Amino acid sequence: MRFVDSNVFVYHLAADPTYGQTAKNLMEKIEAGEKSVTSTLVIAQVCSYLKWKRRQNVIPLFLSFLKRLTTLQKIETHTLDFEEARSIQSQFNLPWSMWDDMVIAAQMKRLNLKEIYSNDSDFDKIPWIKRTY
Repeated sequence: MRFVDSNVFVYHLAADPTYGQTAKNLMEKIEAGEKSVTSTLVIAQVCSYLKWKRRQNVIPLFLSFLKRLTTLQKIETHTLDFEEARSIQSQFNLPWSMWDDMVIAAQMKRLNLKEIYSNDSDFDKIPWIKRTY
């Protein structure tokens, strides 16, 4: 099982000319039944991105899309994830500009996941995470 990062959803929704097809393929794998996980932090990131891009009207479509992805587990973001993120930051001496990635890493650790669908190379700085995109 892999964690799904926000950029996969964003590239899919935006039909990004560079990464959109890969994101679409990943979404199709999940729609076809591949079990995966994302979190409320990621969902909030995508909604914030859509708002920032003045595409608020896409938010309800995104939320409906998520609901249809029945093999995509949506986990809650816990306060303890932030505490674990501090530990990850300290352990690997990561910059605080990566705070959200460190929280995602903490969530992955909590779920015992080692792989993430993401185009964010910052995850490569955390040795136990394998990034796939």
